[in-house]
Amino acid sequence: MLLFAHGLEGSPQGAKARFLATLGLPLAVPDLRGLPLAARIAILDALSRRGGVLLVGSSYGGLAAALLAARHPARFRGLVLCAPALGWAEPPNDDPAALAAPPGLAVTILHGLRDEVVPIEGSRAYRDRSGPGVRLVELDDDHLLGASLEALGAAILDLAGRR
Repeated sequence: MLLFAHGLEGSPQGAKARFLATLGLPLAVPDLRGLPLAARIAILDALSRRGGVLLVGSSYGGLAAALLAARHPARFRGLVLCAPALGWAEPPNDDPAALAAPPGLAVTILHGLRDEVVPIEGSRAYRDRSGPGVRLVELDDDHLLGASLEALGAAILDLAGRR
């Protein structure tokens, strides 16, 4: 199953969610609008308990996804983060500089070089803290990654073993 956590101003009907629906994988996109980080994580936690999940998170949803994957790495086949807000400090992310990917989990980060909302330096630092299982793809795009949906699809299909 593909589980998508949209961003702070995103929705289950957003462009990324609509694109993910075209990939041919079972997809869950919970409505996380208006929820604080801890509540988002709780919803994603409940939806991923069976395991075998490919987790995708965008911006603030990327932070929620990264935190959940760090807590329960065995549940996930992989993690794809789209311009993740990894530097955002809010409980339970009280020390953003300590957040890292768990060893053994394949992680792909897509981040636009022209992102003016979430600086790419946060993704670079997360990659550097995490080790060799984390791949950062720096794209000629902005925060929405609207011109990079094909790269998103390729990253997901690679981790799903469909490419």
